Amino acid sequence: MTSEKVRTYCEEALIISELHGVENGLAFLIGEKFSLVFYQLKTERNKLKFLYPDSRSGNQSNLLLKDNRALQLSYTLTINENYRDIFEQVDLLEEVLDHFIDEIKEFFSLEDIHHYLRSFPRLAFKESSSSEDDDSLNKNSVMTAQDIFSEVEDILFVDEMHHLFV
Repeated sequence: MTSEKVRTYCEEALIISELHGVENGLAFLIGEKFSLVFYQLKTERNKLKFLYPDSRSGNQSNLLLKDNRALQLSYTLTINENYRDIFEQVDLLEEVLDHFIDEIKEFFSLEDIHHYLRSFPRLAFKESSSSEDDDSLNKNSVMTAQDIFSEVEDILFVDEMHHLFV
């Protein structure tokens, strides 16, 4: 995502805010566009999460790596080669996220951003907008386990996003 695209999203959100209120503008900008980049970054980071052994764990494989410098080097080189695309994607998404945060702060006050995030909104990028889904929701209002997990995931994501806007 280019910086021009991010700026365009912010300008669209500002127009939405003027027409329909700040909450709706931030729902578009943070709840739909920003949260998608945030989600993609978390997904890519999770792919790398267990590649490097945790030094605090008492795992036997960690002792093997710790004591064998050649094995450590071989493991590191193998990881870097096989996961190069993911590392690059994480770097790119981190840059986009940082730029997105700066732009959002430029267009909206921190008070409005924090107020929006404290309301723990649902993240719109995950929702499908088909009419069949809307009809089935109206007929059967019971939440499924997937709905509950999705809502909990949104709450956790929003809480993490809240810490980014300080």
